[in-house]
Amino acid sequence: MHKIIFTILCSFFISHAVAQHVTDTFHLYFDLNINTINKNTERRIDLLVYNDKIINGSGIMVIGYADYLGTEGYNKNLSMQRAKNVKDYLVKNGINAADIKMCVGKGQIERRGFTDKEGYPTDRRVDIVVDNSVDRTKQSATTSSSRSIASNKSKKDTSSFTGSKSTSEIKELPKLLEGQTILLKNVYFPPGRHIIKPESFPTLEKLYATLAQNKTLRISIEGHVCCVHDVPDALDNDTGEPLLSFNRAKSIYQYLVEKGIDPARLEYRGFGKTRPVVAYEQTEEDAERNRRVEIRILSK
Repeated sequence: MHKIIFTILCSFFISHAVAQHVTDTFHLYFDLNINTINKNTERRIDLLVYNDKIINGSGIMVIGYADYLGTEGYNKNLSMQRAKNVKDYLVKNGINAADIKMCVGKGQIERRGFTDKEGYPTDRRVDIVVDNSVDRTKQSATTSSSRSIASNKSKKDTSSFTGSKSTSEIKELPKLLEGQTILLKNVYFPPGRHIIKPESFPTLEKLYATLAQNKTLRISIEGHVCCVHDVPDALDNDTGEPLLSFNRAKSIYQYLVEKGIDPARLEYRGFGKTRPVVAYEQTEEDAERNRRVEIRILSK
């Protein structure tokens, strides 16, 4: 009898520990009187999303602040704009807007006794608060399952999209089902870099034309690398960070945005070596199949 009660109690406490309220807070800092995100802040958000510190399915709050310099009204507006810019960047990174439960500007943080004309730099920030009160084991299993399904589906449903003169590809892309992927052939990058080579532009022009002609089409740009071991992604020599697949996908995203495509229609992700077509590369052909950028249809 005592053994049964002990087992029940253990089960309760283990279950309670798994489902406990867990909150993570990440700080993003801004320069004086600046509400826009700089490159360092972009990279910090990129790393948080890439390393699953901020994930879909969690409750996310974006809270902006300012220091005591300036008027109350000015600081309120400044903190709100900081929060909004962070929210917009998260959504561009693939975070569902519906998961961002709050986006507010709290204005200035009072610092009694402080009169420094330089203000209080750490108060010029945005806090991203991630509420992981859902059962993380279920969330993790769901994420792993969805990635596995997506990976298997991509192997079956992958087409190719090239820069040939035929317009059939432009007509064919919107005919694909949501969730299907299209391999971007003839898109090239220098080894270890995310800078797009000029010979890639005919293919990217075809992609741009497709998006321009199909106004409701939404896509995800997904980068993959090959030939790395014991690390999730390859080193990007341009930034010194292990985010090569992510940065290559982002480069194509930026190309399309600069051409005039609405950023709300685009997402970009880097999957590193986590979704190989060939598990163990033994030939250059194997490496080439894994070293790729794909387009996934999100909605039409």
